[in-house]
Amino acid sequence: MTCVSATPNSPLSAGSQSLGAYLKSARSALGLSLRAVEERTGKAVTNGYLSQIESGTVTQPSPNMLYHLAQAYDLDYGDLLVRAGHRVPHSDDTAQRGILAGFPMHALEELTEGERGELLDYIAFLRSKRPSSRGR
Repeated sequence: MTCVSATPNSPLSAGSQSLGAYLKSARSALGLSLRAVEERTGKAVTNGYLSQIESGTVTQPSPNMLYHLAQAYDLDYGDLLVRAGHRVPHSDDTAQRGILAGFPMHALEELTEGERGELLDYIAFLRSKRPSSRGR
């Protein structure tokens, strides 16, 4: 797959174009027709819908549609989400909210000393039940 990359002054640079214009530029750079993109996406994005995105009739396509287009054009999926106005979670978002492996850290802060001790004992118990890695 050909990679479409943007240089700071190219027509594909981030701040200079709407999502539709950006996608149209990327498609043109790859020499693809609307129907060819439809085929490349396994018909997940129809040529008519892509035409609506490119013309600005549809300004916020679903993340699923953007994913298929990012794959078809070899573009950054996160960039397309941002251009479409979707919120993009960052890997450090969960750490900032105090969540570890799906567990809210504030719950640990609310434990008494005795409960913390019991929790540590239980974690040690769970670890002791793991199969030994010596034979591997």
